Amino acid sequence: MNPIIQNILVFTALALAIGFIVRKFIWKPKSKTTKACGTDGNCGCH
Repeated sequence: MNPIIQNILVFTALALAIGFIVRKFIWKPKSKTTKACGTDGNCGCH
């Protein structure tokens, strides 16, 4: 395999892995404060 293509694939995989780690563990998205589905807290799942 061409070394240039191999390097591109390796660095792409590394960037995707680092992006996943950052998104999963470091960057915390805002979560909803309430866990109820409806206004009365009954989402009908029980």
